[in-house]
Amino acid sequence: MRFGTAVGLAAAAALTCSLPATMRVSNALASEGTVKVWVALAAAALGPMVAAVIVLRGAREGLRAFGGPGSALRAFGVALWLSTLLVGLSLFGSVLRATTHHHALAGVTFAFGAVALATGSAVVCARVVSILREAPRGVRRGLALALGFVACAAVAWVAIGFVGAAASSDDPSSAAAGTVVDVLAFALAAVFGARRSFVARRVLALVGPPVAVVLLAVGASTLKDAPLRDAIEARAPAFASAASLVVFR
Repeated sequence: MRFGTAVGLAAAAALTCSLPATMRVSNALASEGTVKVWVALAAAALGPMVAAVIVLRGAREGLRAFGGPGSALRAFGVALWLSTLLVGLSLFGSVLRATTHHHALAGVTFAFGAVALATGSAVVCARVVSILREAPRGVRRGLALALGFVACAAVAWVAIGFVGAAASSDDPSSAAAGTVVDVLAFALAAVFGARRSFVARRVLALVGPPVAVVLLAVGASTLKDAPLRDAIEARAPAFASAASLVVFR
């Protein structure tokens, strides 16, 4: 039952997370129907989504170590750290792209900068959580609200930039922004599919695997179309590798 629900939820999650990529690929392929593109992308995402749902279900046990007293503050610190990473890495990448013309050098610089930023921001966020833990309740709530507002505003600003890049006529910018959107959509869908309340749903366990098999078969047949695969590689590169593995030759 656990495996059946995982497969069924993975099929639903794959259909959900592939919607943004479907819109981009469909706009590039006037001859292909939106539903056909959607099924093809969902079939490409099905295998990784099944693995993600199963892994996240197992990781739930490890996450219980973060429970207990002060768990809300720890969760706030992790969310603040992830928000800082998203904004910081986005700004760092935009600066490198504007000032560096050697792609290999830019990639190495970004890698080392990302490690430094992740380490430094983790230390700062841990210190912020420590300060909030020692602060009075009223002060703690006010500081948390202020920091949360600033983090949400910064993430929203970066998200607007990603949307603008995805809608631009510059193919590299559109593909890069689309990759970020697709990865976030995949992660959110996988987290929702790994919820504990869905583990023992008998209907999902019975219906899910046949639906997933049909989705995979139809999507694999659709992905034999070379122009569709080319459009996926250009507009939704996050799905390209999985799509090439799904095609039955």
